[in-house]
Amino acid sequence: MKPVQVTDELEDYMLGLLPKRDAVLTRLEEHAAREGVPIVGPHEGMLLHVLARAANAKRILELGAATGYSGLWLLRGGGAEASLTTIEMDPARAALARSSLAEAGAGLSAEVVEDDVFAALERLPGPFDLVFDDLLNSMPDERAIERLFRAGLERVRSGGLLLADNALRLGEVVRPSGQQARNVATYNRLVAAEPSLVAVIVPLRDGLSVAVKR
Repeated sequence: MKPVQVTDELEDYMLGLLPKRDAVLTRLEEHAAREGVPIVGPHEGMLLHVLARAANAKRILELGAATGYSGLWLLRGGGAEASLTTIEMDPARAALARSSLAEAGAGLSAEVVEDDVFAALERLPGPFDLVFDDLLNSMPDERAIERLFRAGLERVRSGGLLLADNALRLGEVVRPSGQQARNVATYNRLVAAEPSLVAVIVPLRDGLSVAVKR
């Protein structure tokens, strides 16, 4: 059977089945559309929520906060006892993420670390129940990608989830020519070759890499 092509009409149908987003999520979606800020969107946000809930994720680490949108989905999926640590180097985005999470009532359970991701990770040894990597498109080269992958892998507990957004890189991973496409393809190969992981790429939006650590 051929895969279903997700048309705009089908996209609207699926959106209509999602729970209504609250004012904070809606505002962040509008901000992203207006300012051109890449966010995971409601479908992938709900998938992150479902995965966090299924994994009973109480300690969540996010690499790349952006506006706080995906972190909020993850934190709510983890439930009332969950905590989120999210790393963001850009001061304006870190401030927006901090205010958005506070407005949503998650201020006490969410920490926005404003720093370079590798410097911040040195202070965050883990283990975490779930690590979400939203920086695949932000790394300068394959060496940085491997360093990012290893850092995430080391901080996920056995049975925990290692997730990464943009795993399909606009489809360019099939024949990667640009640096970002090569970076993402490298990440995918590392995940596939890692014996401690069981993984799959979910072809939702730009692709979500989902891996469980043995």
